[in-house]
Amino acid sequence: MKLKKNIFKLFLIVGLISQSEFLAKNQNNLDTYEISILTIGEGESLVDAFGHTAVRVKDSKLENDIVFNFGVYDFNSSNFYSNFVRGRPEYKLAAQNYNNFIHNYIKQKRYIVEHKLNLDPNSTKIIIDFLVEKLNDPYYIYDYLRDNCTTRAADIVIDKTNKFKDNKLDSETSHSYRDLIHGKINENSWAALGIDLCLGAIIDKKINRRETFFLPENLMNYLDLFDGDIVNRSIIYSPESETSYRENLPSPLLINFILSLIIIAITIFNFRNNKWSKSLDTLIFLLTGSIGILIIYLWFFSNHFASAQNFNFLWAFPFNFALIFAIHKNKVPKWSIGYIKLLIILIVLLVLHWITGVQKYNLTLLPIFVALLIRYLFLVHRIKKN
Repeated sequence: MKLKKNIFKLFLIVGLISQSEFLAKNQNNLDTYEISILTIGEGESLVDAFGHTAVRVKDSKLENDIVFNFGVYDFNSSNFYSNFVRGRPEYKLAAQNYNNFIHNYIKQKRYIVEHKLNLDPNSTKIIIDFLVEKLNDPYYIYDYLRDNCTTRAADIVIDKTNKFKDNKLDSETSHSYRDLIHGKINENSWAALGIDLCLGAIIDKKINRRETFFLPENLMNYLDLFDGDIVNRSIIYSPESETSYRENLPSPLLINFILSLIIIAITIFNFRNNKWSKSLDTLIFLLTGSIGILIIYLWFFSNHFASAQNFNFLWAFPFNFALIFAIHKNKVPKWSIGYIKLLIILIVLLVLHWITGVQKYNLTLLPIFVALLIRYLFLVHRIKKN
């Protein structure tokens, strides 16, 4: 009996692929279809930190209840990680059974909100035809800010109907992409630090209302404006306490503060005792150079839109590797003094960038910037004496 039931569900899903042909012959049955936007709350892991959005298509007559999910990916695929680094992660649209879909999120204790769209038969047909067509070619290049599960749901709601367009959609908000990201992930977290290191000044520009729909919650709030009119809002599941992303690690601000104290303490010791801890400088130039190379790669050689104009290279200069060899020579070359002076100037420029709003740097890095500035001033003094 259970096998027959599962086979029947499978046929229902597969049957959606030929839905457009069915609808063309059964226009009178369009009234039995209901289209909804499902919003899923934030989860505890980083990949779930922003929530999720999907499109539900229900046929009340045939009891056919399918969720179209644009957020399906496969970590185990051969090129997933390399494609992600290159800025070309491949996601796909999948048709899933509604009960199975929501059960997964209920188990994770993540809220589920439904906005049922009150559509005319023509809009219903347009949306279903579009979804079915996408099932035939389900793969797309995912962009976490401009082309994700929520932006695709927003495109369907806004562009495939004439009911949800607002003249304020293109108006500028007071938020940037980075502001909204920090609203979901605490700035004093390793995830936020990694994001702020890899994403550039391009995400610090103010964005319009529609661009904020990369976050499921913002699309949900927008649809709330139409509740009771062309939308019927309902809560499918509400946990006793909402989940959110969290880390069970010492905060980066604490770690960076300790590291900066160590750098400053060693520098004071070196200055007072006429010593030079070259191993410390080797480590500094190795780490900053490596981070700088990553920044330049993401900016110029990957397809990551959000990694452009990343001025973190002002403190993590990619050519710092050259100094590793220079400081270990018996006589340190004089050009090293000019180079380190350049590093000092770059950190000053970084501060000016920060103050003027060109790019918002992660606050947990501030102790590191201070420590690097002090260390570089010492190196200029030390090399001159060499």
